Amino acid sequence: MKIFGHPIHIMLIHFPSALFPIHVLFALIGKYSFSIDLVKAGFFVLVMGCALGWLALIFGLIDLVSIYKKRAELMMKVLRHGVINTVVLIGFTMLAIAQMKTLPDLTEDSIILLILKAGLVILMIVGNYFGGQLILKYKVGVEP
Repeated sequence: MKIFGHPIHIMLIHFPSALFPIHVLFALIGKYSFSIDLVKAGFFVLVMGCALGWLALIFGLIDLVSIYKKRAELMMKVLRHGVINTVVLIGFTMLAIAQMKTLPDLTEDSIILLILKAGLVILMIVGNYFGGQLILKYKVGVEP
């Protein structure tokens, strides 16, 4: 799906791709600097990353239907990208919901939680690599 000739999914994915690592960075710095303000800022960054991530997922699903009709041979590659990043989005969304329940008394993350979040970011990078291949190698979403 496009707006003014630009693929919406590709425009939106940049936000969660930037906001999730920033959230982890804020959580890490907030933990070791004992700055609850950074933890709070990180929470709002996480919420925005999740909101825009779900929006990107919706447009990605719309594109999935188009890809299936036009380029069915790429479906396994498309699904690999989509499944990996959906797992990441679900993971970060569950973490955001859990943190939302503690509002307004947010606390620093445990080491285990920081490791989990870092793992989700690494998994997101892998999923984004596969998405980048779809765009750059197979021209998905950017062909006329």
